[in-house]
Amino acid sequence: MSETIKDYELVGSQPSYYSAKVRACLQYKRLPYREIGSNIETISQRVIPETGDHLFPVIFCPDREVLKDGCDIVEALEKRHPERSILPEDPTLATVATLIETLADEYFAGAMIYYRWVPEDTRIWALDMFASLGAKGVKDAGLRELAGGMAEGMAAGVQARLPKIGLDREEIQQESIKITHTFCDLLEKHLKDVPFLLGDRPSLADLGMMNAMWGHLYMDPCEASMYMRRHCTHLSQWVTNMHSAAGISGEGEFYLADTMKEALAFLGEAYGHSAKALLNAADARIPDMAMNEQVKPGLGKVDTYLLTQELTRPVSTYGAWRLQRTIDRYKAIPESQKSEADTLLEDIGFLDVCNHAPSWRLEKQQFQLHRTK
Repeated sequence: MSETIKDYELVGSQPSYYSAKVRACLQYKRLPYREIGSNIETISQRVIPETGDHLFPVIFCPDREVLKDGCDIVEALEKRHPERSILPEDPTLATVATLIETLADEYFAGAMIYYRWVPEDTRIWALDMFASLGAKGVKDAGLRELAGGMAEGMAAGVQARLPKIGLDREEIQQESIKITHTFCDLLEKHLKDVPFLLGDRPSLADLGMMNAMWGHLYMDPCEASMYMRRHCTHLSQWVTNMHSAAGISGEGEFYLADTMKEALAFLGEAYGHSAKALLNAADARIPDMAMNEQVKPGLGKVDTYLLTQELTRPVSTYGAWRLQRTIDRYKAIPESQKSEADTLLEDIGFLDVCNHAPSWRLEKQQFQLHRTK
């Protein structure tokens, strides 16, 4: 990146699942930024040369540092700008916040894939939407045409993935709908009396949940969007507040209300087994990977279930790294608080995950995962 910039620059888009968390973080921390979109010119001329691939969100910082991957971006922004902190000081709450972020990014996303890419009307809308975003503001006719072809290729890739995660099966589709409706109802119950997920002000948990709630649910013209708007008034207000989070006060306490415990227990019922199965797969395969080298992305398939439905699905080293981050938070809980924390995690169905002792370690190097000591 040769040009000098004064503000943060966010490569993202409104419909992007993973852009919402970063945007909400920039908003809540009241950082000067501009969203420069994710058209084919930006991706090919700035993102790929700086990061090595086309994935976003990406942030170009005023000091020329480039940040990539939503969870890394938010972590970096927290270190750069600790004011209006999004990470609870209490280590148990910090563990819960990281767990919620991971569940929203890595597990709840499956239901969102259903709503955007399985019903024919939303699938056609999504294809047109991505073609439009890729070409938006691009003057070169050849690049605009190429953007349309890339959108079609992306849609074909998502369609090919559906059977791998069970979304070609009617019973898994129905479980995805059930999970979405039930969890929205539980959040609605919680947000009726508590302003944010972990208390009186936003935390990492709220930022992570924005990924799940904004780009696919609230914005997409899907059944779940109408369900949220018609039946979940407080949740809808939380979504729009977090999207313009600069206006939210940074005052207040972090705490875990019983209504949030109830919502987390439901996520444990839905996804706890899958998370533990992923860690077991990582234990079996990552130790055989070369030390200090980039790891293979896949860890094979695991047999698990989604609520009441059995499911065989692929798992990834990236997913293992995301759970490693939660385990690291758990390890930082002092012994004097461990018993109380363990009771909580057992109640919500994630003690086995947080208490897992991996036989491997993964670290990011130049945006890529490597196995380290």
